[in-house]
Amino acid sequence: MSTLKITCVEKYVLIDRTFNFQFPCDFQEFDKLSQEQFENDVKNQDVIILSDLIINEKVVNNNPNLKLVALCSTGYNHVNMELLRKHNVKVCNIRGYAGDAVSEHAFILMINLIKNFSLQAEGIKEGLWSTGNSSFYLAAPIRELKNKTLAIIGKGEIGLSLAEKAQAFGMNVIFSERKNATECRDGYVSFTSAIQQADVVSLHCELNASTQNMIDADVLSQMKSNSILINVGRGGLVHEADLVQALGNKTISAYGADVLSVEPPANDHPLIELQRKMSNVIITGHIAWATDEAQVRLFDILESNVNKNMQGIEANLV
Repeated sequence: MSTLKITCVEKYVLIDRTFNFQFPCDFQEFDKLSQEQFENDVKNQDVIILSDLIINEKVVNNNPNLKLVALCSTGYNHVNMELLRKHNVKVCNIRGYAGDAVSEHAFILMINLIKNFSLQAEGIKEGLWSTGNSSFYLAAPIRELKNKTLAIIGKGEIGLSLAEKAQAFGMNVIFSERKNATECRDGYVSFTSAIQQADVVSLHCELNASTQNMIDADVLSQMKSNSILINVGRGGLVHEADLVQALGNKTISAYGADVLSVEPPANDHPLIELQRKMSNVIITGHIAWATDEAQVRLFDILESNVNKNMQGIEANLV
């Protein structure tokens, strides 16, 4: 095999380890290139490893020998697959590395919100228990997960992992059929029925043309007024303006998310502003995948993807 040229353009998303490629290669890495730098400075590569940067016509033209785009993520909705297929460039992604990590994060959001946990802890910090005259301090109502209905949208690795954890807590778990589906598959509940039954709705499906803004004002209006919405999938699954209004109107009771439609968000993003004002909104910064253990698995899979695909063994191609 001739010496291949490989560039990692966003090493910052990976743990601090050295790649071990099993073939002759000329490797370079950059901590974090801008899109402009990527388009102007990365040329004549056989393999490009990236996370969020965009492969466009200019990048393809600068890299006429490009054979593989190795993603550092599972999602590839930002990748121009039509363009890459036209130029016979393969794309591989990361699979099976963060199911428990992400489902645990969804569960943490759910249990914190149903217990109004931030208010309970904040009251203690402010001395409200110490200055009160009661043996207990209850800042807001708290509820149990047991016997509550959890509707999961997306029955992949993460959805199934969350179901297992929720069932261990005594929850009634249902899986929602796709929105607007004409038939309901075995093991699923119709989308409308799932939304209306649920005490908690958790999103774990892909973001694509059919799921963009799937949770909108109409869907939110059908949910229980004391229900909780969890989104650790993609920000674009939720119509954020409709959600802000629903939270303000108390159409639903709480929202927990690890994703937003634009990342990084503006500091005055409406949902971040709500989090500053309301205890029933929790937003974290797209970190559900980033446990120490999951980051090791991600790196191992990424390295294996490049090694296998460049040696003629198809691995995690999309």
